Amino acid sequence: MNQTGRLIGGKAALSLGVLILAAPAQSHERAAKEPLKLGTYQMIKLVIPQPYSSNRLEYDYIVPLAQTARDRYFFDAKVFASEQPLIGASAGSDFFQAFGQSARLGVRTLFEQGNAFRGASVGYDSLWQQGEYYQQIGAAFEYTKRDYQLVLTMGLPMTPPGATASGDTPLASVNLQVSLPTGYPGLAVQPRVYVVGSDSTGSAVGGQLQFTYSFARSWSATLASNYDELTGVSGSLTFQVLFPQRQAESIGAAIHPSLINSFAGAVGNNGSRVIRLDNAPAASGN
Repeated sequence: MNQTGRLIGGKAALSLGVLILAAPAQSHERAAKEPLKLGTYQMIKLVIPQPYSSNRLEYDYIVPLAQTARDRYFFDAKVFASEQPLIGASAGSDFFQAFGQSARLGVRTLFEQGNAFRGASVGYDSLWQQGEYYQQIGAAFEYTKRDYQLVLTMGLPMTPPGATASGDTPLASVNLQVSLPTGYPGLAVQPRVYVVGSDSTGSAVGGQLQFTYSFARSWSATLASNYDELTGVSGSLTFQVLFPQRQAESIGAAIHPSLINSFAGAVGNNGSRVIRLDNAPAASGN
């Protein structure tokens, strides 16, 4: 091959190498600019507490309102029902003790090349129990990385003290929870500290420790135990499923696969979305 031919061949090989090296970067850049393709999600949760408290079944419907390459604006609607306690319920009581709903309007934003997100939401909660109707406004703030999560939630009752005939008082709450890896695949530990109270009960500081095991990506089980001065020790076992299950390739924007469920799923209870009354155990679990 003459010198001209070798020069042309070298340039062609160099150009091909540049194209091969640039292809993944261009693909990642396109993914980073492409809008999220996360559709509607649904979640079912069953909370099983100690026998003298009430089992609770929850259903969440999470709808995206708008999505960009980094942001997901969403509406999360929750409805739930609680049955009478297995121990201590009055004779002749109805099967269901309470019904309620919780609505959150929020936004979550990806950062660190899709390896983390932060979010905020506000909303309205209500509870109908034994002929009484309770209301509150709530808010939540989230900071989530691949293996860690920090969540701050709060609830402020709208029912004036002493306005209920039953004498049950809704409690204001502030809850701070962190999720940490344990080193065992799929298992996280989630300590929580919280403050609850009202004008009539005063304030009480509490703590909760829970372990969550995730399996089959969209299924999880949570074992929780907590203590505060108002109700003493209580606990629960929670089973949760989130669906549909989507793969990272179908989402469009750049996001780490381990963050998909928490980024698209419901805003956690974390002790605030289900209104707590002064004679009821803490709303354990997520």
